[in-house]
Amino acid sequence: MERSVACYRRWIAGQEAGLAELEAASANAASGRATDAELRAVVARCMLGYQDYVAGRRALSPGDGTAFVAPPWCSAFERSMLWLGGCRPSLTIRLLYNLSGEGLEVQVEEFINGRGPLPRGRMGITPGQLVLINDLHRRTLHQEHALSGRLATLHEDVADSPLFPIVRQRAAATAAQLAAATGCDGAVGRIGVAGPGGVDAEVDAAMSSYRAGLAQLVAEADELRMETTRAMATEILTPRQAVEMLAAAKQLHLSVRDWSRRTEGAGAQQGLTGPRAVTANIAAAARRTP
Repeated sequence: MERSVACYRRWIAGQEAGLAELEAASANAASGRATDAELRAVVARCMLGYQDYVAGRRALSPGDGTAFVAPPWCSAFERSMLWLGGCRPSLTIRLLYNLSGEGLEVQVEEFINGRGPLPRGRMGITPGQLVLINDLHRRTLHQEHALSGRLATLHEDVADSPLFPIVRQRAAATAAQLAAATGCDGAVGRIGVAGPGGVDAEVDAAMSSYRAGLAQLVAEADELRMETTRAMATEILTPRQAVEMLAAAKQLHLSVRDWSRRTEGAGAQQGLTGPRAVTANIAAAARRTP
């Protein structure tokens, strides 16, 4: 747990440092003090930071995706926003749509009145870029749905395979207690279930398969997140547009984190106890800057 929390802290510190670099690069670009080559280098460092985080996180728990689907070092609100260990890739595209629409209304009015050029919104997205973004959005949604479907199947499989034997074992234990209380020695034999050792081995094998399957889905989701962001930042958008998009994505992540910290802090002041207090303390320790 401590190593996972440390990995998360480094990631958040990297997000904050990366946001500062992206905002500085955006300001330099706006004033003409940054070249496209310099902006591409900033974008490349941003992408590399995410790759390093994913690789480091995966190395902490190879073959087990359960730790990162609902990590205890995130707030309850952050966990509710997660999809297979991170944000939905399509969320980044929707963020870009929102950024592109800022200022569009004023530009349209100026264009209609003959006082401005063809409206392109705040980021200056061209019609050709919009076609490419829409196509990427469609493909990303299709891949998201496929991964979500496989996750649903994995949940169904774990319910059918390892969980049902646990129910049978519990029924057998209850029957044994009833038999001991009533003196009916043959009651357990009529239940027809495997002994505890056989059930435990069956459950362990199925749960191990579930963890590995979940790890594979998280890895594919991470790759989809990278592919989607990389396609927009390096293939569709200009270097300046890519910097603005990545800065907005980091700002969104950090803002959600800060907001949830404030709300959780208010909850802690109301006197949480028991398991809820333990979870809150773990989350607070993870979010506390070193």
